[in-house]
Amino acid sequence: MTALLTALCVFGALRLLFGPAAGTRPGRVRARKGAAGTGRSGSSEGRLETALMLDLLGAMVQSGTPLPHAVATLARVCSPPVRDGLETVAGALMLGTEWQSAWALAGGDGQLQELQEALRFGAVTGAPAAAILYVQAEQIRRRRRQEAERRAAALGTRLVLPLGLCALPSFVCLGVVPVLVSLLPRL
Repeated sequence: MTALLTALCVFGALRLLFGPAAGTRPGRVRARKGAAGTGRSGSSEGRLETALMLDLLGAMVQSGTPLPHAVATLARVCSPPVRDGLETVAGALMLGTEWQSAWALAGGDGQLQELQEALRFGAVTGAPAAAILYVQAEQIRRRRRQEAERRAAALGTRLVLPLGLCALPSFVCLGVVPVLVSLLPRL
């Protein structure tokens, strides 16, 4: 009976954590498809983090490299999906294509959209872009750090029920049952 109860509790805890309804809970955080990840460097896909890419672009622009050439240089160190988009954008910008049209040619990768948003103000207005890029990179890092802290806090509350369901049967079996058996009169 105790084994059945324990198995049922473990099954319930696993279903609660990994069941089919797990993706529909409001507290569940889903990673964006095609994004660099949530705070991690995307090393599983070989992708550079967007904040690092903005820092690299900022350094190149600060050193005097024109934005289209900086984008082309950055494309050389990126993984294939982002590299292709950045090469397309850089080539279009070098040919004199309008900013919005050049980025429309690149496709809809999430990381490319983040880069476009970060570069847009400096490219359209002609403002010093390096400081803007550094601030944007720090904002991305801060957002990812806050998201990681929020997920870590939510994890603690999500683990209470499964740990309780797993620990309670063992406490009853190892703590309460032996005491009750020792209190029963011997027959």
